[in-house]
Amino acid sequence: MSLTANKGVIVDDSAFLAHLRDYSKVLGKTMAETIRKQAGLFCLDMIGYTRPFTSPGEGMTSNSKVKGLENVEKSVYHIFQPIEKATSGQIAAIGRYDVFKMWEKRSGGGAASGRKTRWTQFQKTHAGGKSPVFIEPGDQATIGRIHTSLRQDDGRGSLKPSASHSKEPFAIVAKDKDIKSYIKKKQKNIGILKSAYYFAALKIRAKATCPAWAKNPEGAGNAIGEDKTEVPLLPEVTVGNAKGGRGTFNSLIRTAINRRAYAMRVAMAAKLNKQQIPLWKATEQGKTGNTSQYFSE
Repeated sequence: MSLTANKGVIVDDSAFLAHLRDYSKVLGKTMAETIRKQAGLFCLDMIGYTRPFTSPGEGMTSNSKVKGLENVEKSVYHIFQPIEKATSGQIAAIGRYDVFKMWEKRSGGGAASGRKTRWTQFQKTHAGGKSPVFIEPGDQATIGRIHTSLRQDDGRGSLKPSASHSKEPFAIVAKDKDIKSYIKKKQKNIGILKSAYYFAALKIRAKATCPAWAKNPEGAGNAIGEDKTEVPLLPEVTVGNAKGGRGTFNSLIRTAINRRAYAMRVAMAAKLNKQQIPLWKATEQGKTGNTSQYFSE
């Protein structure tokens, strides 16, 4: 009868430690080797569970990168609107005749003659709305300042709720190409949250393979990695991400831990099946002492 690893098992810290111990015995590895390897694989798991992702655990795919790029574009255009898309009320609220002329020209308005008169009537008809900021051509500094002020985590996180729920743009931009240029600049930050886990794996000398965009060097400073596997009787490894709370949820971290435990059970089952060792014998030999309950025959 073939041994299989049970799915859907939720492990606590002590059960996870039991997995590490039994895995090292079944696979014939030292505890230090096992801890380092599993910590490195956990880091890779966390890259998959850290935004952006198309679905939890799938954060290494090219589609997840595309989603991240799209998220940046969507959030920036939620705040900034090119003048040709501005409404009459927004232009009237800005209250500048030169902006009105620019808007009329871009939106296919009337001829130049009588424009001043039309501006006066335009203000009377459409005045009263909340005035958005008007951003002059080439003013990337103001775009960056406004965007930063509307983001969480000191200007590095997602949009603040008040900004994300706003029905109106916060600024009208004279040149759409300035918005596009700013978006390209911010899209270079895609992968920063994930990459801390890649660099954490490197810190503990674990093998780590992931897409180039998930190795963003800007995230290296957030990597937590400490290797104490050489400590006799009590080898341990610490890995983490100083900004982990921005990129994922605690529940997904627990999911990643459960996933890592399941992967170890699968490897243990494959090894025991290859050696034709039944579960009762593996348990009798002390190989599956505290994890035997998580297998089926």
